[in-house]
Amino acid sequence: MWNTLSLLLSIPPWAWQPVEEPTEEEPEVGPTDTPGAFLYEEGVIHDFQIEMTPEAMDALDRNGPDVHARLTYGGVSWDVGLKLKGSSTYQNLDGKPSIKIDMEQWVPDQSLLGVRRLTLNSMIFDPTMLREHASYRLHEAAGVAASRHGWARVSINGVPYGLYGIVETLDEQWLRRMFPGDSEGNLYDSKFTSADLSGGAVDNFELKEGDPLTAHADLYALVDAIDGGDIMGVLDTRFDRESVLGMWAVDLVSGNWDGYSRNTNNYLLYHATVADRWYFVPWGQDTAFRGGGSLYMGVRGRLVTACLGDGACKEALEARVLDVLDAWRAIDLVGYIRAASADIAAACAADPRKSKDCDPEDILERLTDRPDEVAPDLPSAE
Repeated sequence: MWNTLSLLLSIPPWAWQPVEEPTEEEPEVGPTDTPGAFLYEEGVIHDFQIEMTPEAMDALDRNGPDVHARLTYGGVSWDVGLKLKGSSTYQNLDGKPSIKIDMEQWVPDQSLLGVRRLTLNSMIFDPTMLREHASYRLHEAAGVAASRHGWARVSINGVPYGLYGIVETLDEQWLRRMFPGDSEGNLYDSKFTSADLSGGAVDNFELKEGDPLTAHADLYALVDAIDGGDIMGVLDTRFDRESVLGMWAVDLVSGNWDGYSRNTNNYLLYHATVADRWYFVPWGQDTAFRGGGSLYMGVRGRLVTACLGDGACKEALEARVLDVLDAWRAIDLVGYIRAASADIAAACAADPRKSKDCDPEDILERLTDRPDEVAPDLPSAE
C-alpha cells in the first residue's frame, strides 16, 4: 500500500491543474477539407501522449465507462474521456490495449482540430500492422462507405505503447462526411457474430447513432422485406446495391474470415432515411488478407448466401468482384502497401509491445497472389 505522500507524488501535475485550451496560434498540421483529414495523410505517423492518474487507471474496464485522461498532441493538451475496447483482441494496460478517446466526454464541443472521437487500434494480432490500412483503402477505391486509416505512436504516462492504427470512428461526424444531407438516419453495430438480417438475430444489433424512438423498427421492416425471398428486388429497392455488393466483394476477395460474408461479424448497418436506402459498413478489418482458398469458401451471411443462390444476383456480385480487382490494380494495392510498410517499418520495429516481429512480406505475398487465386471462380475464367 502506498502512503499518502507517495500517492500524491504519483499523480501527474495536470490532475489538479486546468487543462490547456487550444489557441489561435495552433500550428497547421495537415489538410482540413474534412474534419480529421490530417490524421490519415500517407507517410505520417502522429504522436499522442496520454496521461492518467492511478485512480483512473484502476477504474478502466473492458469497453467502458470513460475515465478522465489528458491527451497531448502537437504541444496542446485536452481533458478527455478514455476507455479500452476490444473483444477477442482486448488487453489491459499491462499489454497493448486498443483505445477509444472522446474529446467531448467532459468538455462540450471540444475537439482535436475538429475531430470529436479517436479510435486507436493496437493491431496486436496483425504482425504486418498493415491489414486494416490495405482493406480500408480498397473499400474506398471500390466506392464503399468506409473509414479512413492512419498511424500513431502512443505513450501512456510516459511509457511507450508502440505503433497504433488510427481508424476513423463511425459516428455522427463520419455520417456527415459520407452521407451529406442524409446523415440523420440510424446506424447499427453488429455487437455479436450472430447479428444478421433474419428472425431473432436482428435483435443483436445495437443502435450506435440515430433516433432511439425508431430504433429497430426500420430493421424489422427490412427483415420482413428480405423474408419475401426476392433478393434482387430487396437489393434494388431497399439497399444502395452497388455499395453493398462492393462491400461483400471486398470481403470475399480479401479472404476476410471475420467479416459479414463469412462470420456475420465486424460490420455496421446504416439506414439513410432521406434516400430510404441501407448500407453495409465494414469495421474491424484486421483479418483481411489473411485467409485464402475459394472466393466463396465459408460464406454464411444470410444476404450473401441468398445472393449466391440467385442467378441474377450472383452475376451482379461477380461483376462487383471484377470491379474490386480492377480497383486493386488501378491503385496498385501491392505497391501502395509496400510503400506503407516502408513508412511504418521503424515505428513497427521499435514497438515494445508488439506480439510478433513485424512481417510485411506476409500481406505483400497475399496481395500479390490473391487475384490469381480467385480468378477460377469468376466468369472471365470460363
